[in-house]
Amino acid sequence: MRTIVTTDSVARADRFDHWAHEISRMFTGLDTRPVTRAPFHGQAASDQFGLLHLSSISAGPLQVRRTARLVAQHEEDFYKVALQVKGTCVIEQDGVCSTLGAGDIAICDTSRPYSFTYDADFRTVLMLVPRPMLPVRPDAVRSLTARRMTADSGVGAVVGSFLRSLGEQSRDCKGPAAGSLMDGAVSLVTALVMEKLARSAPIAPQDAMMLCIRTHIETRLSAPDLTPDSIAEAHGISRRYLFKLFAAQDLTVAGWIRTRRLERCARDLANPSRAEQSISMVAARWGLLDCRHFSRVFKAEYGETPRDFRRRALDGATRS
Repeated sequence: MRTIVTTDSVARADRFDHWAHEISRMFTGLDTRPVTRAPFHGQAASDQFGLLHLSSISAGPLQVRRTARLVAQHEEDFYKVALQVKGTCVIEQDGVCSTLGAGDIAICDTSRPYSFTYDADFRTVLMLVPRPMLPVRPDAVRSLTARRMTADSGVGAVVGSFLRSLGEQSRDCKGPAAGSLMDGAVSLVTALVMEKLARSAPIAPQDAMMLCIRTHIETRLSAPDLTPDSIAEAHGISRRYLFKLFAAQDLTVAGWIRTRRLERCARDLANPSRAEQSISMVAARWGLLDCRHFSRVFKAEYGETPRDFRRRALDGATRS
C-alpha cells in the first residue's frame, strides 16, 4: 500500500503544520520542527514490502526528533537505514553525531532517541527494518548507529545503489517481486553491517554462528522437519546453545521459523499467479501441514484469516 504526503495544494502558512501532522502518521512517534522561516515544501511517498517500510522524501529544511518521551509513548522496534540522496543531514544518537552528504548511509535504532537535521533542501530514502530480522546482536549494531558509512566502494556502494533504485521504482514493485525485494534488502543491510563490524573489530563468534543459522533456516523453510534439533545438529552445537543464541536477540527458534513461514505464506496468498492454489497447499509448501493450526497462527499474526487476507490482497491487486 502506498501513502503519499505533499504540501503542493496547501496554503503556504499551513504547509509545515500539515506536513508535521501527516508525517507523524506515516512515522509514529516523531517530533518535526522547522529550522528556517522560509515557506516550506515537501513530498513523501511510502511503500511496504512485506515487513519493510520504504520512504522517499524530498523537502525543505527541517528537524525530526524521537525523544525519550516519544520512545516511551510509541514503542517501535526498527532499524532505520537512511540513504542521503541530495543535500546534507546531521544524524545524532547516543551521543554520536555524523554529517551525511549525498551518497552516504547511516543506521539508527528507533527504540532509542535520535534526531535528523536537514539545514537545506534535501532528498533521502529511508528504510525501516524490524530489528529481529537483522541477524546481529543489538549491542554490536549499536556500535555503528549514527555513524557515516560511505557508499563509494564495497558493500556500501551496492546498498546505496539498491536503495536509490528502489526508492525510484518502488511504486511499480508489487506482488511476488515485493517479497523478493524484502529478502534482498535485509540481506544487503546485513552484509553492510557485517562488513563495517569486521573493519572495526573481529566479528563475534556468536554473530557469525547466528548468521549461518538464519541462512540455514531461510533455505529450508519448506521442510516440515525443520526443528531446533535438526538446526543444532547441522551446525554442530547443542540445543541449549541454539536457544541461548536466539534468546540473546529476544527471539525463540520456533517463533522465528513460524514468523518467516507465515511471511512466505502471506506472500504467496497475495500473489495473483497463485490464486488457484488452495490455502492448504500454500501452507504445506512452507512446511505448515496442519491447516487449522496454520489458520489460527496466521490470524494471530496478521489479524485476519488466510482466506480474508487473500481476498483483500487480490482485490487490491486487481484495482491497482
